[in-house]
Amino acid sequence: MSKKLFAAAGYGIVTSFLIILIAALILATLLKLTPMAESALGIWPMILSFIALFIGGIFSGAKMKEKGIVIGAFTGLLYSLLIFIIMFLGYDHSLTLHQLLIGGVNIVITSIGGILGVNLFSR
Repeated sequence: MSKKLFAAAGYGIVTSFLIILIAALILATLLKLTPMAESALGIWPMILSFIALFIGGIFSGAKMKEKGIVIGAFTGLLYSLLIFIIMFLGYDHSLTLHQLLIGGVNIVITSIGGILGVNLFSR
């Protein structure tokens, strides 16, 4: 069971990171080729991240084919831990309440995606 859980969560995380990478390349291209400033992006990078996590939750739920809320929450937890580790080690940021809140939202969003993934693709 745990091997299947980690495989499905890894599948969801990789999917999320690929979507985030594509979105980042598109946004970087827009910033480079247009007179748009970074401040004009506003909340869009966070919204794109949440959409990517939702899709990653769907993919992990579809891969697991059962216990969608568990696999979604596990995927969101692993993703959030990975982001926290990168922020701490790479950018020397300590955890704040805001970052923990975003981590909780990540878990909720991937849980909903996992539920949908199991129910849409289990049959």
